[in-house]
Amino acid sequence: MKFPLPLGGRCLAIGAFACLSLLGIASAADLDIPRGTLSVDRDLVRVGMKSQLTWEIEYPAPVTSVVEIVPPNIIKPKKDLKMKVRVLGASFQESILSFLPVEVMWSKNSASWSRIYYGLQTNVLPGIPVLQTNVKKGDTINFAGRGYRDGGWLPLYNTAQTTKNLVMLTNGDRVPTTVPALNGSSIESFLKPYMDTVTKTVKIGDRDLILLMELGQTNTSNSGFDLQDLVVLVTFE
Repeated sequence: MKFPLPLGGRCLAIGAFACLSLLGIASAADLDIPRGTLSVDRDLVRVGMKSQLTWEIEYPAPVTSVVEIVPPNIIKPKKDLKMKVRVLGASFQESILSFLPVEVMWSKNSASWSRIYYGLQTNVLPGIPVLQTNVKKGDTINFAGRGYRDGGWLPLYNTAQTTKNLVMLTNGDRVPTTVPALNGSSIESFLKPYMDTVTKTVKIGDRDLILLMELGQTNTSNSGFDLQDLVVLVTFE
């Protein structure tokens, strides 16, 4: 869509080209931000004259335009992409003040599981990817998580199995009722920025997937089943 904008006063061609350069900073790989072009109908505008600027804006498409989600939650890229994985939170606890270890693993094309994160909630650095890699069109990608308690590892929940203990969501999806997204005292602080408590929907980027995992409970009626034991963000570029 083009938006005409009258511009009065004195404007040198270099200014218009500078604007065009700024808009061109984002490469084609930057799929999670709007991109666009700007053009002007003349190179030089004299005092008292007017020029007209037009621009076109391309907004990101949903993540499903670049990856396919094969039931239950297997990720299959539709094109060659860059993939980043971040752990947002790992609130797997023995008590209110005592956290327990968790691990996150991934597998590509049915290869054996590879660990990409191990630690406690206090070790989580959400701004730093735990995995950065290239994936190709047609690859099959799976993620998994589990917690450690009473001297042993609990069951491994992964995206290749049908389970209520792992939920994959995209931007705008409804938040599962087991996530206390409307109760500020119950929802974990690391999850709040990614939930819209008014619309009860997920609030993430257009090229993101978020994985919510419950590691310690299997009974969805139990108050402890809140899908906040482990939260992973997957981004495609």
